[in-house]
Amino acid sequence: MKFFLIELEYLVPLEKLDQTVPAHREFLQTLYDVGTLLLSGPKEPRNGGMIIAKSISLEKISETMKEDPFAKLGYANYKYTEFHPVKHQTFLKSWLEG
Repeated sequence: MKFFLIELEYLVPLEKLDQTVPAHREFLQTLYDVGTLLLSGPKEPRNGGMIIAKSISLEKISETMKEDPFAKLGYANYKYTEFHPVKHQTFLKSWLEG
């Protein structure tokens, strides 16, 4: 399994983006439900968001994220950084190994 930090950069004003936040969060929940995501949320200042995810490959996670309403509407750019966790809280062991 590979691990990714996904950074979103918003491309539209927050007033427009906020109309799509519920659909975006519903999409993310489907990825939480299957164990793909660990954390997600907006950055401060709120000009984008951050997601910690796992996937079999960069290609797979980037294809999956194309289904995000923010991506489909062109409301955000996505930057993927693969990393290798070497230390972690013990309560994360099952997510990291799953």
